Amino acid sequence: MSEISFEYNVPVFAGAPESGTDPVHRDTPCYETLDWETTKTGVETAEKLGFDAAWAPDHLMLGRDNAEYECWTLLSALAGSTDDINLGSLVLCNDYRNPALVAKMAATLDVVSGGRLELGLGAGWHEPEYEAYGWEYRDGFDRLMRLDESIRLIKRMWDAGSDGASFDGDHYRIEDAYCSPPPVQEPHPPILVGGQGEEVTLKLVAKHADVWNTDVFNGDVDTLEHKIGVIEDHCETVGRDPADVEYSWDGHVICTRDEEKLDRILDLMLPIQFEEEYQDQANIETEADARDYFVMGTPEQCAEAIERRIDAGVTKFQGWFVDFPDTDGMELFADEVIPQFD
Repeated sequence: MSEISFEYNVPVFAGAPESGTDPVHRDTPCYETLDWETTKTGVETAEKLGFDAAWAPDHLMLGRDNAEYECWTLLSALAGSTDDINLGSLVLCNDYRNPALVAKMAATLDVVSGGRLELGLGAGWHEPEYEAYGWEYRDGFDRLMRLDESIRLIKRMWDAGSDGASFDGDHYRIEDAYCSPPPVQEPHPPILVGGQGEEVTLKLVAKHADVWNTDVFNGDVDTLEHKIGVIEDHCETVGRDPADVEYSWDGHVICTRDEEKLDRILDLMLPIQFEEEYQDQANIETEADARDYFVMGTPEQCAEAIERRIDAGVTKFQGWFVDFPDTDGMELFADEVIPQFD
């Protein structure tokens, strides 16, 4: 089994409500106003505490006032303000950027960061962003087929290095496209793929991904075990060793010995309000529901929740520390939870 890694999800938007009647965003329910120094300090604190990676979501208008930092620009800035922590996209929407350009962007960021890039990719899902920014929102199967081609194209460009790469697919075409200098990681930066559809998405994971990214909708242990089993079956079908795919848990963390703080955050977050596209995926209304999906409670309870997911096959834990911009939860987690898995 791979070593267990603990990673930090970057608050790139503020999710706290302006009033008692406004919605709260589940990922950043205590972050009142988006502020660059506050967001950057969170990443730098995570690095000092020993977290292995920092992940930024790729959306353009989430949270309070629809204010949000663009993923790739943010990662580039963080590459210059950090030294050791890996940097990743969780996950980059395939339709927002040309994949040949993504290959070049990723190679450059891997070089300038000293080999710290982890490239997370997804087919895209947030239709309001497509409409607002003028992108065509295709059906799900078409978006996934485009993602499949994009990953193959990106890998071809990385492999070609100083030689030009060509690719002639149904959706993308390049001819003598150079990716020089190439990424510094060998054979290339790890590719993480996010998604949950069992017939197409998880088969695409089995074909191409180094890591599968779950999310809050798959964060309970029973669903994790089932989805991982589906990926392992797909690996056998496509002729790939299931051990070549790593599994990540992406979810909410509340680490505290203060019961009043725990209750206050849960009261703020519950019931979880999901976007229209995902309202049928998970039902998180009560504290009991939250304990199924979150890593929450005392350090001992958090460690127990992590252990159950390790038993299911997870090796990467990407946490939203939902008390942010308070860093007490992250610090307690780093001091008392992470050392239990060294």
